[in-house]
Amino acid sequence: MPAKILSLRAEYIQLPLKNPFILSIRSTHEANVIDWRMTLDDGSESFGSCVPVQYVTGETPQSVLALVPNLESFLKGRTLDHPFELCRDIAAEFPSDPAARAGVEIAIFNAIASRERIPLRALLGTENVLLETDLTISRIPNAIEVARAAWREGFRIFKMKIGGSQAGDSAALTSDIDRILGIAAEFPEAIFRLDANQSLTVRSTLELTENLLRNDISLELIEQPVPKADLAALDEIAKLSPVPIIADEACVSPEDAERLFAETAVQGVNVKLMKSAISGTIEIMRIAKQADRKLMIGCMLENEIGMATSVALAAATDAFDFIDLDGHLLLDLAHPISLFHSAGPTLSAL
Repeated sequence: MPAKILSLRAEYIQLPLKNPFILSIRSTHEANVIDWRMTLDDGSESFGSCVPVQYVTGETPQSVLALVPNLESFLKGRTLDHPFELCRDIAAEFPSDPAARAGVEIAIFNAIASRERIPLRALLGTENVLLETDLTISRIPNAIEVARAAWREGFRIFKMKIGGSQAGDSAALTSDIDRILGIAAEFPEAIFRLDANQSLTVRSTLELTENLLRNDISLELIEQPVPKADLAALDEIAKLSPVPIIADEACVSPEDAERLFAETAVQGVNVKLMKSAISGTIEIMRIAKQADRKLMIGCMLENEIGMATSVALAAATDAFDFIDLDGHLLLDLAHPISLFHSAGPTLSAL
């Protein structure tokens, strides 16, 4: 007899970071995580997790917690027989709450995997590939020390957070360039990805890129250089940039992906479970491949439960051109990872 959802609970926790996470748009010393617990009528429990980020989806920890009673009421008595149909129903009922949906969907898929006694990866695809992630280095004064430690662990790709609080802030960009050149001087084989979090203009993006390329920096991509709503600027920079432009904040839903690919020349998108949940992420993957655009999988400052799901999806589908799954590496965890394998930059699903 199919198991039914009996209850849904959520708890807000803050997890310390190894280093401050300083972006153009915000800074934090903790990860704000919502842990989910779903109980089925057979007495079994499954777990989910989400990290709401207001400037990306409009959600906060408080808004997610306030939604829990409504989500529980909507799901109580529903079976897990058809998970993607259930996820579509949740999305239709709670369209403005993707991070909250992500936590619930993770719990749903973990419950099914547990009941069927198969790895989560096996529910999400047919592959089982090894992944190589980058390591994010935010706008911190000890960036070179972080890079040194990461290099010793085998990391060769650094994702650098760049940009000031105002678009095109020249002082901030000078600091960013110095930070990148300092790391490259010590590790000339390093590959760099830049993430501006919407803080640049078309002109400042081009100036920054030209400066770094002139200094023989190996640039692989630039994430969301311009404001997410300015598709004209995103289109312009995608056409002019000598390196690929990857949309992030501009692509939250499958509808966003459709519009981006119809109206801009952007070379790819960064998908994240915390923006689109599992079901929306898989749909964006399909849309991107159909449009012949590149796929990057990223994360927020997620705990082990959230990261395990992204690792499982990436390993199971082998669909991603760029892997940015380092959230667990940025946390100051008190225990070793057990829900997936993580050794330096190498990740694999159980």
